[in-house]
Amino acid sequence: MARQLVLWGPPTVPAQPGEASTGREVEAWVERCANAGVTKMISAGMKPMTVAAAHARGIEAHPYVNYTAFPSYGSRPRPQGWSTAYLRVPPDSPEAREILDAHRPIWGAASAGEETLEPLARERPDLWSLTRDRRMTLNPGEKRCLSLAFPEVRAIQVKRFVDALNDTQGDGVQVEFVIGNEDENRTATYGYEDAVADAFRDKHGKSPFDIPNDDPDWMQFRADYVTNFLGEVRAAVKAEYPKALFTATIIAGDPGDYLRVLQDWPAWIEQGILDELYVWWRTDSNLKSVERQARHAAETIGGRVPFIAELSCYHPGSFQTADRLLEGARAARANGADAVGLYRSHALEQLDLWDALEEMGRL
Repeated sequence: MARQLVLWGPPTVPAQPGEASTGREVEAWVERCANAGVTKMISAGMKPMTVAAAHARGIEAHPYVNYTAFPSYGSRPRPQGWSTAYLRVPPDSPEAREILDAHRPIWGAASAGEETLEPLARERPDLWSLTRDRRMTLNPGEKRCLSLAFPEVRAIQVKRFVDALNDTQGDGVQVEFVIGNEDENRTATYGYEDAVADAFRDKHGKSPFDIPNDDPDWMQFRADYVTNFLGEVRAAVKAEYPKALFTATIIAGDPGDYLRVLQDWPAWIEQGILDELYVWWRTDSNLKSVERQARHAAETIGGRVPFIAELSCYHPGSFQTADRLLEGARAARANGADAVGLYRSHALEQLDLWDALEEMGRL
C-alpha cells in the first residue's frame, strides 16, 4: 500500500482550544499538516473548505460518522467538557488515580448533563432499542439508541454516510465506533426490544431474558445486525461514489472483546465490506497491549485490506508524550500495522506533538 500518515480532528487554532474557521486559518493548518507528512485527514463535521484545502496539498479528506453498535439518537451526557470524561475505570478507584495523575487534560466542550433526544427518537419511541430492564429513561453517560431491526432506522442511518460525501465531496467516509451503553462486563446492552428479542427466540429457541447478556449466541445475533447494516452502507456509498473508500475505526481490544460490543469485524473483512480497518488505542498506552492486539489484527486481516493503527493522545491513559507516542507507533508497525495515525488535532496542538507526528510518518 502507499505510504500513509493519518490525522483525526478538525483544523484548530494554534495554542487555543478552538477550531479554525476562516479560509486562511484552515489553509495554514492544512499546510502545516502537509509539511509534517500527513497524507489523510479524517474528521466529523468536515467542511468543504477543509476538503478543498487538503486536496490542494495532495491530502485525502474523509468525513466520519460517529457511531455506537446501534445508532444513537440522544444522550444524557456527563456534565464536563474535558478529556477526563472518557476515563474507562471507576473514578474512585486506585487505577483511576494513577491514570489521571499521568494525564494532561485536553479541553473540548461542556454539556448540560440533561437528557436530549433528536426528533426521530422523540417522535418514534417504538423504534428504540431497549436494555434488559426495558428502561425508557437514561442514566448519566448513556445514549438513546434506535434499533437496527427496523428498515426505516437503517435507511436513515445509511443516508447519513452518503450525505457526508454529498456535503463534502471527500475521498471516502468512515464509521467511527465509540463506547456505547455497556454492562459491568463491558458487554453492549442493546437489543431487548421485541423486534430483536422475538427474532432471536425464533432462531435459537430461547429467550434473551433467560440467558446472560454475554451469552455467545445472543452477542453474535446482535452483532449480525451491525454487520448487515454496514453492508448496506457500503452498497449505498459505492452506488453513489464508486471510488470512495468505506472504512471503519474500532477501539482496540483482545479477541474476545469485540463481539461483546457487537463488532464482528473479522466478518466485515471476510465479506468485503471495508476498504480499510483502523484499530484505535484510545485509553490504553500499554506497549504490550499494542503489540498483542496489533499482531492479532494483522494476522486476522491477512493483508486483505490495509490495517492502520490509530493512537490517541487525547484520552486518559493515551500516548501524551512524544517518546511514548513513538514507542506505540513503532510497536504497532513492528506487529503488522500497515500505517499509523494520530487522534486528535486538538491534543496534537495543545501538547505540541508536531515533531513526533512527523517522525511517525517516517516509520
